[in-house]
Amino acid sequence: MLSFRHSIFFKIIILFLCALLSFFAISYYFIQEHIENENILSELRYSQFTTTINEIMQYGGNLQIIKQYLQTMQFVPVEEEEIKRVLQEINKLPTDFEGVFAKAINTQNGIYILLETHNETTLYKDNSRKSYEDFYIITLIGIILLTFVFFIVLKSLMPLKILKGQIKQFADGAFTPQYKQNTKDEIGELYCEFHKASNKIKSLNESRSLLLRSIMHELKTPITKGRIVAEMVENDSQKQQLCSAFMRLNDLINEFAKIEKINSKSYHINKQEFLLYDLIHHTEEMLLIHDSSPITLESENALIKADFDLFAIALKNLLDNAIKYSTDGKVRVYTKNDKLYTSSKGEALQYPLEDYFKPYFKNEKSPQSQGFGLGMYIIKNTLDNQGFDFSYKYEDGCNIFIIHHCVVENYCPIKPKKGD
Repeated sequence: MLSFRHSIFFKIIILFLCALLSFFAISYYFIQEHIENENILSELRYSQFTTTINEIMQYGGNLQIIKQYLQTMQFVPVEEEEIKRVLQEINKLPTDFEGVFAKAINTQNGIYILLETHNETTLYKDNSRKSYEDFYIITLIGIILLTFVFFIVLKSLMPLKILKGQIKQFADGAFTPQYKQNTKDEIGELYCEFHKASNKIKSLNESRSLLLRSIMHELKTPITKGRIVAEMVENDSQKQQLCSAFMRLNDLINEFAKIEKINSKSYHINKQEFLLYDLIHHTEEMLLIHDSSPITLESENALIKADFDLFAIALKNLLDNAIKYSTDGKVRVYTKNDKLYTSSKGEALQYPLEDYFKPYFKNEKSPQSQGFGLGMYIIKNTLDNQGFDFSYKYEDGCNIFIIHHCVVENYCPIKPKKGD
């Protein structure tokens, strides 16, 4: 399963956070640099004002000239009593002083200048100092825009999660998508192509199912007639052989019908517990070898939990291959822990086990060999649908096939149904 840290949504979130942090860093650096430059300029203006006012007073200037100068330099009269009181406390005006006394202070809110005489006191503020609120507003707008773009991108990619769920349902056999994407972007085109592909595969699957059902139905009729004719044969031995052959054909058709249901995801798995002895007895009848069986069962009281019909099909094909390709025509069946083993003498498999799971597999290294045909494909399919693992090993000249997690108990006191 895809972890969230490998998801495209996780990568987009990381990119958004990086962009947001970068924007914060750049904005903070820009504002701080601007504040530092503004403070340097303010210090220069502060020195300039005090120097100029002193020069005006040295050259016989009066209060009116100083006021005009301050207005020219964008100072405006203000009524801020606290700052005025602080400035008045600094270097109090001497009682015998005649003229204008100027005092200045540089604060975070700007430069204040107090013009003081014995008759008048006026406080001026530097009105040219810029406010930083505009920078903060621009930063906030940038954050909002980044967040908006982030959610727009997430919203445009959200249909991918829905498409992922539909593809998963499609893989599980649901061929009819329940959601339609109407956007005109690439994701909308992807949805359109997926719908076309799913409808085409659904149509092909229905055609295949119909063809197989028709073939099986057509085969049932001559088999039924053949069984009726076989019952009329007077020789008991020949009658039994003919009836067994027709029953075998009928069982094969039923087997293919189950495989077809599995492939079309319409088969309902019904797991139940049963003895291995009963299962082997049933598969011997399916293989028509119950009279002279080449199967050696070493764990007849082992208890299996599986779908009886599907497990019988898998084991029947497994035993059929083991008998067919063993050097002595025999096969051992036994259990150990939660595993079921089949062992037969013969040459080791020449290809990886996965290659034999392909339908109609052909052993190219041995042209005269018929391969495992559909047998291994059926085994793998039926076991996978029951949740059982399947493995192989070659040991002491024997091909050993293992079905995992199917054995509930290696010895069960329940008596086998020998009368069946």
